[in-house]
Amino acid sequence: TMRRPYLRLLVLSFSAPAALSYSATKNRRAFLTSAAAAPAAALLTPLPGLAFENRLDDKYADATPQVGTQPTDLGVSSRPSKSAGSYTGLAPCPKSPNCWCSSPPSADNLARYLPAWKGGSIADVKKVIDTYEVGQNGIDGGGYKIIEYDEKKQYIYVQFQSYKAGYVDDWELAFNPEKKLFDVRSASRLGMSDLGVNAKRLDYIGTRLEKEYGWVLERRKNGSLV
Repeated sequence: TMRRPYLRLLVLSFSAPAALSYSATKNRRAFLTSAAAAPAAALLTPLPGLAFENRLDDKYADATPQVGTQPTDLGVSSRPSKSAGSYTGLAPCPKSPNCWCSSPPSADNLARYLPAWKGGSIADVKKVIDTYEVGQNGIDGGGYKIIEYDEKKQYIYVQFQSYKAGYVDDWELAFNPEKKLFDVRSASRLGMSDLGVNAKRLDYIGTRLEKEYGWVLERRKNGSLV
């Protein structure tokens, strides 16, 4: 009959799980129902790794996040400097006003510079990050994740995600033995303006380090860090 070629084509058109479900049942109606539902279920299931588990809620979890690309120049290394020839530390900020960094000499990019932080141990920072308030001050509702933590090297790298669009920012802190201070960097991957998100994140973490662990941070006349 004409039905058998049609069924063979239908089986080949769907995924392996759908074909297996057909072979496991003699009910043609059940097969067609399960096969039709498989693609829809795949579309409704969030892809792994696109949303952090500690986000505020799942309201926007099924939206496609604008994660961008993880920078390849993270971490501490020797870098060129416009004013000093070279320096060792975290990556400099780009020209876009969505980044703050204390590593490069201030003369390299004064508009994106903040002073390094004076504190006791990277373990203090880890404790603050572990208890970071997702959604504080209206930011980072998409949650966060510690990507790298090296207590021996005194380095920590964290990714933070925005609530609705899923933008990912990269946050780093590392001890600088030459300065005997901790260099810090917070940067957005996409866009130009960050609407003050990186500044709010730095202020939250810095303020808690001051109050809870006695760190000393240089602030501006208006009390802000940047």
